[in-house]
Amino acid sequence: MTEVPEAKNILGVKKDLLLVKMLKEKEVRSLPKSFLFYLREQLKYEKFVKLGNRYIINSQLPPYPSPAFKQFLKVGNAVREGKTAPSSVHIAVTNACPMDCWHCSNANREDKGDLDLDVLKETLGKLQDMGNSLIGITGGEPLLRDDLEEILSAIDERSVKMLFTTGYGLTPERAQKLKDAGLFYAVVSLDHFIPEKHDKVRGFEGAFQIGVDALKLFKETGFYTVASTVPSIEMIESGEIWEFVEFAKDLGVHEIRFLAPIPTGKIVGQRELRWQKDQAMEMFEIHKRCNADREYPRVTVFGYIEAESFLGCTAGTFHMFIEADGTVTPCDMIPLNFGNIYSCGIEKSYNRMADTFRNPRYDCFVRAAVTLIGKAYEEEGKLPLSREKSLEIANRVKNWKMSDCFKELGMPYTWTEEELKGMGKKKKAQGCMSAINEGPCGGKKDDGPAPPDDPEVETGGGCFGSLSKDDMK
Repeated sequence: MTEVPEAKNILGVKKDLLLVKMLKEKEVRSLPKSFLFYLREQLKYEKFVKLGNRYIINSQLPPYPSPAFKQFLKVGNAVREGKTAPSSVHIAVTNACPMDCWHCSNANREDKGDLDLDVLKETLGKLQDMGNSLIGITGGEPLLRDDLEEILSAIDERSVKMLFTTGYGLTPERAQKLKDAGLFYAVVSLDHFIPEKHDKVRGFEGAFQIGVDALKLFKETGFYTVASTVPSIEMIESGEIWEFVEFAKDLGVHEIRFLAPIPTGKIVGQRELRWQKDQAMEMFEIHKRCNADREYPRVTVFGYIEAESFLGCTAGTFHMFIEADGTVTPCDMIPLNFGNIYSCGIEKSYNRMADTFRNPRYDCFVRAAVTLIGKAYEEEGKLPLSREKSLEIANRVKNWKMSDCFKELGMPYTWTEEELKGMGKKKKAQGCMSAINEGPCGGKKDDGPAPPDDPEVETGGGCFGSLSKDDMK
């Protein structure tokens, strides 16, 4: 077994010095200066982690320095030309799983067997050629595939490799094989610090110990180790969420990822399970406080990272998901069908999806489409939805406003005048919207057209959609 690298949390002056060091990369220097100042401000609530000779900003990005980080920056520099690429991809290599989680986003799928290895390897190569820099292997439970190491080995250094797992079936020997295959991020589901409560939400007796043992084993083997948690409203309001943070700290994980319950999969259409403003504010407080303290793991609250003031929702543009039957969807949480790698290939499926979504959204697509997706599931009885229904929903839930990150990068809006008329009354033209047909422009002073007047499409609220930019200062 190779020597396990030491992890260090990077804060304060050392964090600023690292950001300055990154300016040595020509791809960083090529980004707009205004964007770099904006990014530095946004990173004030972030903590970096040094593991060996790599720095991790968070587990959504490739580590620095690495070829994958350079690939990520190349995609970022192409944004000003209106170009998108599947920079981040999650792939369900199997639907098989021994657990029955209450919030499972992969539920209500037909079992058509595992993704074919040869088709998968060919798709992985094409994804990297298209600009991918992060590939997450998920399921079901991906450790159930005996050829998982062969899948990982097919991914070259242009992409960082990530595994999402419950830990089921992990052994010291398997962990070392995964390390040898180039896996870097190991993300283990852990939803509570009380064994019985975790087992209950995971629908499997012994799930807690399996998850804890996996986190310890992954760390001992030298992986960047992440505990992934979906806190319920009850867990947040009871204060147990803070006890969970202490528990994860004692486990020694490098990062905690907190995801809000998303009404898809097993809880499709159930909007009442989403965090509301009070819970979102509490989770934002955890994000801030833990990332300001050297003794705690790095915390990533996805609702904050994906809020309008920061990254927004990149589903269908810079992020995508491949189902275990080969269906290409915008995200793990968005069961809309844009093709299949068996019949259409990855390029055609992705391009069809990107041509529909065009620009990253200002907030989570599912929050806007929850009613439409829920009704469509009632009609069709399975996920992902049909191609026809998927296109109908995508066209009703237009990406009418981008997040601040992509505005600062200078990504142009891509709607035509005719499409603007269909989305709602056009706002007073400012910035690039007054010259929408004149080519790429920054769009920093304009939010695009007015939202569509559709009673079944939500335009805000729920989770971090209910927090204003002032709330998150």
